Amino acid sequence: MAYISFQPHDHFDCPRWAGSSTTTTINGMQFKPDAIWVKRYDGNGHPLLNNSSEGTGQNWIPSGNNANNTTVHVASYTSDGFTLTGNINDTNAATQNYLAACWKINAGTESTNTSGSISAEVQVNQTAGISICRYTGTGANGTIGHGLGAIPKLIIGKSTTAADRGVVYLGDILYYTDTETDLIQFAATGANQDDTGGWNDTAPTSTVWTIGNKTHHNTSGAASVAYCFTQINGFSKFGLYKGNGNANGSYIYCGFRPKWLMVKKWDDTEDWFVKSPVVTGYGIGGTLARTLKFSDNTSSTNCTVDITATGFRPTTTDGKANGDGNIYLYMAFADHPIVGSNGTIALAT
Repeated sequence: MAYISFQPHDHFDCPRWAGSSTTTTINGMQFKPDAIWVKRYDGNGHPLLNNSSEGTGQNWIPSGNNANNTTVHVASYTSDGFTLTGNINDTNAATQNYLAACWKINAGTESTNTSGSISAEVQVNQTAGISICRYTGTGANGTIGHGLGAIPKLIIGKSTTAADRGVVYLGDILYYTDTETDLIQFAATGANQDDTGGWNDTAPTSTVWTIGNKTHHNTSGAASVAYCFTQINGFSKFGLYKGNGNANGSYIYCGFRPKWLMVKKWDDTEDWFVKSPVVTGYGIGGTLARTLKFSDNTSSTNCTVDITATGFRPTTTDGKANGDGNIYLYMAFADHPIVGSNGTIALAT
């Protein structure tokens, strides 16, 4: 085995492009994407999530309290990329620059999953540990099948036809022992909440995840979506770390060089943000200077993170990434792995 049982670029990629006033096709990936996160990185612009399950005219704008936006930003998915409508500020406008994170799932093909008490339409990529579940909210506790064949460590859910901010589950017990009572809103800056309404005080299993009665992801009668992720060694890493408040922050080992990193202060108010070595602002020595924030629609350079071959380290005293004693959620996907999917150091062959 060389590095990993599969190559990250066969399931995940981060293209960037210069915007245009006309239709633009982004291509050259090794797969047909099914979930896309887009953000302008050189100025004002809202982030956007689109997927092939809900369709091109269904967009989650995770920077406010909104129902899905129905503007056709992503005109189509192609065999090695996607086509964007022109002259839209958040995704493709002239003189502006953009970054996307793209995941392969199952080429838009769903199957009905009845493993839980709530039926769902699910497309899944078990190799990469990702599934998209579409379901109708009930407003009551229930269970939903995810199709991963492994326990999800991170779930992002939203009632898409209702105005809400969505919610995130993270099954990391490094600092908290009862994660199934914790939730944090995705399109908001607030801290995590101890609230059984998120997951009904029940951890997910290898078959289903449990949904509580919160309207964030379970508004009665509302079309809803959940992105479910199980951690794959050498490809993805989800967890928590503690800040130390100095410019030599804690080192977070991932087992790979991150290509896309999302962070949120877990225990206090702060923006969600993304770092990627793909965008300009990737400085000498691996320091990522440019920060792509969610609710504050500008990018900034006042919060630095060092990317290494095996993980990342905050190199800032900025509270977004390294407040003294604060806890931070992170979500990272690989550029180049240095461990195999079995978790052991891999040797080139």
